[in-house]
Amino acid sequence: MWKQKTHNKEIEPVFIKKGYGKLLSRLLSQRNIKLHNVDTFLFSDYKNLSHPYSLYGVEKAVDIFCKSVKNGESMAFWTDYDADGVLSGVMAKEMCNNFGIECTCMFSSRLEHGYGLNEKSVKEIKEKFKDKRIDLLFILDSGTNSFNEIEELKKSLKCKIIIVDHHLPSENYARNADALISWHFSKEPQQEMCAAGEIFQFIRGIRWLTKKINPIEYLSLAALATVADVSPVVGDNRIIVKNGLTEFAINHVVSSGLKSLMRQSKIYGKNLTQHDVSFKIAPKINAVGRIFNPDIVFGLLIERDPDIANNTAEYIMGYNEERKKIQKEIETEAIKLAEKQNDKNGILVVGDSWHIGVVGIVASRLVEVFNKPSIVVGKMGKIWKGSGRSVKGVNLKEILDTCPEIFETYGGHSGAVGVTVKPEMIGEAHKIFDKACDRYYSQKSISKENVNYYDAMIDIPLLSPDTSTMLNNSLYPYCVENNAEPIFMIPQARIIDTKLIEKETWRLLTFYIERKGKRCPYAFKFFTKKFGTELEGRLADVLFTFPQHNTFGETKYSQFELSAIDIVVK
Repeated sequence: MWKQKTHNKEIEPVFIKKGYGKLLSRLLSQRNIKLHNVDTFLFSDYKNLSHPYSLYGVEKAVDIFCKSVKNGESMAFWTDYDADGVLSGVMAKEMCNNFGIECTCMFSSRLEHGYGLNEKSVKEIKEKFKDKRIDLLFILDSGTNSFNEIEELKKSLKCKIIIVDHHLPSENYARNADALISWHFSKEPQQEMCAAGEIFQFIRGIRWLTKKINPIEYLSLAALATVADVSPVVGDNRIIVKNGLTEFAINHVVSSGLKSLMRQSKIYGKNLTQHDVSFKIAPKINAVGRIFNPDIVFGLLIERDPDIANNTAEYIMGYNEERKKIQKEIETEAIKLAEKQNDKNGILVVGDSWHIGVVGIVASRLVEVFNKPSIVVGKMGKIWKGSGRSVKGVNLKEILDTCPEIFETYGGHSGAVGVTVKPEMIGEAHKIFDKACDRYYSQKSISKENVNYYDAMIDIPLLSPDTSTMLNNSLYPYCVENNAEPIFMIPQARIIDTKLIEKETWRLLTFYIERKGKRCPYAFKFFTKKFGTELEGRLADVLFTFPQHNTFGETKYSQFELSAIDIVVK
């Protein structure tokens, strides 16, 4: 079901009077953008970034780092295997290179260590430095709740430790670290940031004391991680993404790896879009860490030589293809199992041959298909590990808090969780999870009806490069929670010139529309198994989004992304 979003009828005419135009004024009035803050929001100038010292721990960490540089001390970092962790590691490595500091790079392995700074990872770090001195150790994208592990490392290695992490702290957080950078502890109201975003502020803090580092060289890396980690694109994050995905910032990245990855991903524009990052760049970075080891993609992203970078990027494509193959097989099996739970409030499916590196992606697919909180569990050795994803407005972590008896461990946040299921609970887990979801929906009075919303009804004359440019220069970049990418409807349009391309794993439908004697010169595209060329000549309400960035009107990129088709006349 599709409904039009409500808007603030009092503020809309004020925006129009201020000269923002009727369409933009309607979109702004739907997004609760305050009048006094509208220009700051729309333009998101780099100069409006918060002072780096406003982020908790930055000032102390900068002091420790700069003293270590002055004393010529050796440094190392341990970081996570996902895109945020890898990009955080790249930023840390380039930062040390900038000052000519020796830096040892270490990565958590999803398969060998599991997530975070734990007993296995501590053992490996200690082994790495049993015959080698380390003066300053960075723990990136984990470590906030690793008090005991930090204590063991400080005792064994006798080094200073700086944690840069964005995960929710527990009561026994790592207050024993020499510095802890975390947005959660900031005194001033601080928007959520990923680890790479926090490191970017740390680098800006270093710049506050020395001119030997240029934060712009790190801006694109922070933007990539912010989008890849699905951090809210508001406040400082919005500024980082809006400026970091531009040609200017990309050209300041000192390595050749990012541009090689863009070429391999068939990204032809000079800028990156959120769509490029989410569906082309981030999956390739994550793929290596999910099914193998993140060292390879890290090596790509610090590589200076263009030829080596191109070869490495091509090599990484193979891992991504392997990931997609594994994912497709598990996805097919998971959907069949989930269909048997379609009458339930939540979905939990299990496969003893499912690769734990891709269960999170499959869970996202189940949410997309069934519109229900979903958990997908695979097996590694004797351990049942899984990932869960939720629907908008449903806090999955709160649901798990009401059924902890299923799990050996679990954690996460509203939209995504990681779990380890007790072996003896595998058979009953889906029933207990379903009841927990039912309680949550009842207590929160949340409707189970699948309602989607579009922003505005427009007509063919507005399907133009001018409208696309307006959106990309104003509302973009988007944020699901409070500035979702606008969806538009053209009512009762006639579908013409349909074309269907079918491959082994996908079907692409393209078509044109006409209405009131006017034909749209640009095509619509829709990856779908539901519709085909039988739509030719039919009337339909067509719901769609505009292309992101400056590619509208170019031959290869002149297609609108279809959100839905609602047939009016069959």
